[in-house]
Amino acid sequence: MKRGSILKLSWFKILADTYDSVSDIVGTPDEKGNILLPLNHTTKSNSDVGIIIDCDGRFRGADPSKLTILIPCTEDSESRSGKANFPHPLHDQIEYLSTDETKREKYLLQLSRWSDLHPKVEAVRRYLLKNSLIEDLQGCNIKIYDKMFVRFSVEMPGDLIPNLWEDKTVSEAWQRYVKQEQSGVKALCYVTGQLLPVAEKHPKNINPLSANAKLISCNDEANFTYRGRFDKSKPANVISIEASGKAHAMLKYLIATQAYQCDSQAIAAWAVDSGAAQPGIFEDSLGIYANAIKTERDILIEAQSELDLDYAKKLSTAIRGYGNSENLKNDNRHIAVIAVDAATTGRMAVTFYKEFQENEYIERIIKWHETCRWYFHSKGKTYISAPGADKIIAAVHGEPKGEGYSKIKKQSRERILSFILNGEKFSKAWLNAAVNRVSNPFSYDKTDGGWDFYKWETVVNTTCAIAKKYYSDAEEEFKLELERKRTDRDYLYGRMLAIADRIEGHARYLQDKKSDIEKRPTNAVRYMSAFATKPFRTWEVIYRQLNPYIQRLNGAEWYQRELDEIMSLFTEGQYENDKPLNGKYLMGYSLQRRALMNRENNGEEAENVE
Repeated sequence: MKRGSILKLSWFKILADTYDSVSDIVGTPDEKGNILLPLNHTTKSNSDVGIIIDCDGRFRGADPSKLTILIPCTEDSESRSGKANFPHPLHDQIEYLSTDETKREKYLLQLSRWSDLHPKVEAVRRYLLKNSLIEDLQGCNIKIYDKMFVRFSVEMPGDLIPNLWEDKTVSEAWQRYVKQEQSGVKALCYVTGQLLPVAEKHPKNINPLSANAKLISCNDEANFTYRGRFDKSKPANVISIEASGKAHAMLKYLIATQAYQCDSQAIAAWAVDSGAAQPGIFEDSLGIYANAIKTERDILIEAQSELDLDYAKKLSTAIRGYGNSENLKNDNRHIAVIAVDAATTGRMAVTFYKEFQENEYIERIIKWHETCRWYFHSKGKTYISAPGADKIIAAVHGEPKGEGYSKIKKQSRERILSFILNGEKFSKAWLNAAVNRVSNPFSYDKTDGGWDFYKWETVVNTTCAIAKKYYSDAEEEFKLELERKRTDRDYLYGRMLAIADRIEGHARYLQDKKSDIEKRPTNAVRYMSAFATKPFRTWEVIYRQLNPYIQRLNGAEWYQRELDEIMSLFTEGQYENDKPLNGKYLMGYSLQRRALMNRENNGEEAENVE
C-alpha cells in the first residue's frame, strides 16, 4: 500500500462487500475450476500426492496424480517463504509432515489444537502420529523428494466426500477455530469501521503473473514506506483479518475469472451486488454484442447489417440488457472498475479505480461504441464496430515488439480506461501517431516478406474509428456514409486519393481479369506517405501516373466526373494549400473507396469504363 493510502480504501471495502454479496459461491469451483476462497484458505497448484486413510487413521493407499486443491492456511503460512517455519493447518509439504523434526513438531502442535473439531482432521492427526508416511509412500513405489506437497483423503462409512479439500465441513471447522483464536485484542478496522481482530500480514498470490506482489505491506522498517505519519507500521495498516481476507479473495477471483491481463497488470469491472462481469471495456463492439446474446462472432458477421442506424440500435439494446436486464431497473446498483499492477516483484498498486451507478457506466460504454466506430472486414464480410483496445494500441504504437511493449500496452490500457469511463477527450497525439504510422503502408509487412494489405487495411479502419472519436469529442461529427457535400480540405484530398487508387486498380483488373492490389499496391498507396505530408505537390505526381490507366478505361469518364465534383468543393486557396493532412483525409479515403467498391459491385458504372 502506498504512503497516504490509509484514507483511500473505498476499493478495499467494495471488494469485501462484493464477497459478502456472493457468499453462496464461496468454496465452490466454477466450470473452469476457479474458486472464490473461503476465509483463511488458499489454493495449492499441483499438489503432488494424495494420502488415503480411514476414519481411524489407518493407511489405505496413495494417489500420485497432481491436483490443484483448496487448503486451510494461517496468516503466516499463506505468505511463508524461504526457511520460515509456518505450517499449514492440514495439507502441507512432506518436511512438515515427516522429514524435518522441528517443522513436524510445530505442524502437529497446530493440528492438535483444532483436530477435535472434525473427525476427519482427527483421523489425519492419528495417522501422522505413527510417523509412517515415508514408509507408506515407498510401499506404493512413489518417489519422495524435498518440498513434495501432500494432501489427505479420509474414507468414512456413509460419507460421499472423502477428499478433505472438497469437504466444506472441514473448511468450516477450521474457520470456527480461527474465530475462536481471534477473540482477543481488537482494533478499529479502517475498512469496516468496526472493532475487529487486526491482520498482521496480508495475502500474496493475488495475480498469478505477479505471484509475490502484495497490495498491503508495511514491513520496511529502514526506509520511508509509512514514516512521516507513524513511527510504527501497525497504525498505518489497521485492517481486520476478515476484511483483508474477503477483499483479497474477491480480487483474486475477479482477476482469475474476468480480468483483462497484460504482464503484471489486471483490469476488472464487476457489479458490486453480484460480482457479475460487465460489458467488456476493451472489447470491440461485435465482441460485446456476441457475449450479450450468446452467439459466436462468425455467425454474427454473417448476419450483421451494415446499416449504421441498425448497428447503433442493436448494440445499445445488447449492452443495456447485458446479463440480467431486470437489474437495470435498479438505479442504485453499483459497478466498480479496478486496475492493479505490480510496481516491483513484492509490491502491487491500485493504478485505477472508479465506481459508477450502473446506468451511468452503461451509458459511457455505449457512448464510446457509438462515437468510436468504423467499418471492419472479416472473411469477406463487412461489419460496423468500435475497435478493441489492442487494435487501438497497435494503430498508435505499432505492432508488439520487444520487452518494452508490455509497459506501453499497460500504460495505454489505463489511458483508454480514462477515455471511456472518465470522459477524457481522445488524445490528439495518439491520433496523429496513428495517422502518421498508417500513412506508411509498407511498414506493415508479412512475416515471410511482402506487404500485408489486410493488416494495413485493419489499421486504416481503426485509425478512422479513433479519428471519428477525436472529432466527435471536439463536437464535429462525421457520418459513416460518404458525405458528398462535405468541404473539409483534408476529407476532400482523401476522397481524391481513393479515386486514384480505384482508377488504377480497376484498370489493372480489366487487363488481368483479377485483382492484385493485395500483392502489388497502386501508385496512390505507394505515394501515401508523401501525399499525407505534401498533398498538393504529390497529387500532381499521382495524377500524372494515372494517364495510362485512364486511357485503358476509355477516359474513365465516370471517375473524372467524380474528381471534378470533388475539386469544385474546395474553398478558395485550400486545394493549393500544401500543409500536412490530418485524420480527416483517412476517413474521406476510406468512405470514398467503400462507395466506389459498392458501385462497382452493383455494376452501376460499367458502361463508362469499358
